[in-house]
Amino acid sequence: MENFVIVLFKNKKKKKIIKSYSTEKNANLKYNNLINNNIVEFPLLFENSERCDYELALLSKSDSYQIPLFKTDEVGRNVSVFLENNDEFVIKRIDNYKIEELIYDYQEEKRIKFDYFIKKYFPKDNIKLVSTLHNKIIIQNDEIFNLFILKNEEDSERLLQTLESFFKKINRNDIILVRDNSTTQRKWLYDVLEKNGFDRKKLYRQKTTFSRRS
Repeated sequence: MENFVIVLFKNKKKKKIIKSYSTEKNANLKYNNLINNNIVEFPLLFENSERCDYELALLSKSDSYQIPLFKTDEVGRNVSVFLENNDEFVIKRIDNYKIEELIYDYQEEKRIKFDYFIKKYFPKDNIKLVSTLHNKIIIQNDEIFNLFILKNEEDSERLLQTLESFFKKINRNDIILVRDNSTTQRKWLYDVLEKNGFDRKKLYRQKTTFSRRS
């Protein structure tokens, strides 16, 4: 009989059952492993234009009552944690959990992970110029330009900040970061990208929505 379930929640609603267990010991071992290895450089924050907060929870149906649990919210307040409209399971443990955001690679026409993004587009051989343009990231490596599309301007700025922190952490100083904060810089990017074969009309777009994920 499986009395313990590890569940992924999205915005306080059940999204996915990760695994079920008959013993609390095995459930705790798996739960601890998931939490301890949840290292994500660029986490997903938006999905279908909606802000997303993910949590991992260990639920039990061998307990007859809910032990009072509290979490700290985004403004530092302690808030109680409980399951709504559920008389079978109670929450044993719950923690914030990061899901990796994928970056749309304009060149390969697919979404890629952060590790692949770093490995493929940031070789150590020379200086790279990294710029934001609305919801886009542009990498200039000598005369080669590569374009990446995020969901909105907040995500592109967040990716730039992530790159800044990541390269500082690994002691690399071979990138120059330029933020989209002037009309002159924006016009230069439009012109140079158009000369390199990019569609200017698409460059004007400031956000995009990818198809709904399961």
